[in-house]
Amino acid sequence: MNETAADSLSATELVARLRAVHSTIAVAQAEEVELMTALYRMRREQQLERGVRAVYAGEDAATEIGVALHIPQRTADNLIALGLSLEHRLPCTREAFESGRIDLPRVRALHEVFRNIDLELVAALEPRIVAYAENADPSRVKRTLRRWLLEADPAGQAERRKTAESDRYVNVTAADNGTAVLDAVLPAADGVALYERLREMAQTHCCAADPRTSNQRRADALIALTTGTGQLSCGCGHRDCPRAGSTVAPARKALVQVGVSAETLAGLADNPALLAGFGAIDADLARKLARQAHFDIITEHPTTNHTQTGTSHTGHATTDTLARSTGTNCAGQATAADRSGSTGTDHGQRANFDNPADACETRYRPGTRLAHRIRALDGGCRAPGCAIPAAATDIDHQDRFDHRSPESGGRTVESNLGCRCRRHHRTKTLADNGLNGWQVIHHPDRRVEWRSPSGGSITTTPEGAKFLFPNTPVPPVTGAGIPEPEQVEPLLNPGGAVNELTELLHVYHPPAQRRHARSTRTARESGTAQQASTIDMPVSRYEDPAPF
Repeated sequence: MNETAADSLSATELVARLRAVHSTIAVAQAEEVELMTALYRMRREQQLERGVRAVYAGEDAATEIGVALHIPQRTADNLIALGLSLEHRLPCTREAFESGRIDLPRVRALHEVFRNIDLELVAALEPRIVAYAENADPSRVKRTLRRWLLEADPAGQAERRKTAESDRYVNVTAADNGTAVLDAVLPAADGVALYERLREMAQTHCCAADPRTSNQRRADALIALTTGTGQLSCGCGHRDCPRAGSTVAPARKALVQVGVSAETLAGLADNPALLAGFGAIDADLARKLARQAHFDIITEHPTTNHTQTGTSHTGHATTDTLARSTGTNCAGQATAADRSGSTGTDHGQRANFDNPADACETRYRPGTRLAHRIRALDGGCRAPGCAIPAAATDIDHQDRFDHRSPESGGRTVESNLGCRCRRHHRTKTLADNGLNGWQVIHHPDRRVEWRSPSGGSITTTPEGAKFLFPNTPVPPVTGAGIPEPEQVEPLLNPGGAVNELTELLHVYHPPAQRRHARSTRTARESGTAQQASTIDMPVSRYEDPAPF
């Protein structure tokens, strides 16, 4: 389609055409993956007949593809591994990919999460997640599938998580123009804690006149941590900089927010927990993080009793705090007792809180308790495709708050508030003013519908509530504890040289298979329990100016 033809289309026609082209590209990508895999199988069969060892047969197919297409060999390796997975493990994903219903990024997401999962469990969940993936972005597909796997096989997921943690590493490789790429695999809580610490430093150690972007400040903050100073210098250059000469804050435990049901925390169930900014984690890890945590209570329904001692669920965990939310707000009736052994609430107070003129409802900024509850329920930004954790979002009014006449404007109550990051807060504000063509509509049960200017529509549901109040309890199976993986020596030790054969083994053989092969060649050693360490990190703040 040439530029003139594209300019003549309406926005709706452009979006429809864009969808058709995207689907066509997915079909072509599916064929490309299939052809790469076929070439690998052909070369492997030929070399096996000639006596090449099975572990090496066909490995040069990726090199052949790289030469033919002028792509990195590693890219070809990954696409061949993906093709083999589609052939032998993911038939529903393959069919949806070949028909253009899902694209390559979503196929990769399913392949990565399903890796090392028992085939029986894959067969049970694959049709359901493929249908979900047709209307979700790759990150949401990953997060949802992880939660489903934890609900279906909590013991297996806990064991796989501990196995994956034993493969943690940090690596640095050269990049262009005197830069380097730092690559790391860390335990989930520690990875989130590290990022949040860098973001906090980027915001609190520099004034508003600092010329660097948020990405640049976070990178410089990491360097400041490596030098041992722990202090990120402001780059504004002003002598009277308000952050000049500021002292480094004392070390604090990492704030990693976790939403978990009380039943799971008590060991009565093994439902997954939500690690803010990451997604689902297994119950065993959630209880480990809770050992030194501070707890706050989130009830299933808002309560007006501030002294309630029992509750159906708890919210948010950290190695320093297990919630940034509490169990009350300024409007609503507490009915948590129907979900657990919570104490009764004083329903006689309800009339005051239902009054539209109540001070809490007519105040623009929600109280701390209400704001924490909203963040606990939503879990993150409510815009589709956004993974910003709730702690880093704004509490936004759905019906606009009337500053001139608070009694007549949108009230500051739970049903009228939601989490939106700065970017999507601006989108909502522009939509309210009729400036961008979007519509953001709140439905019952905290569902939010986003209607695009071209007529598309997608509805998001609150992520946090699914973890705080699971519909189906998962029977406890990890109470006895999951054994830590054994410490074994690597199969190959090339020293300072890069061994390409080892890299290929990592592509075609999952970590569990590699460890099994190593264990048959080395003496077993007693495993040493490894516990996730945490990085000191205070609460993060917003990065961009407010949209109002």
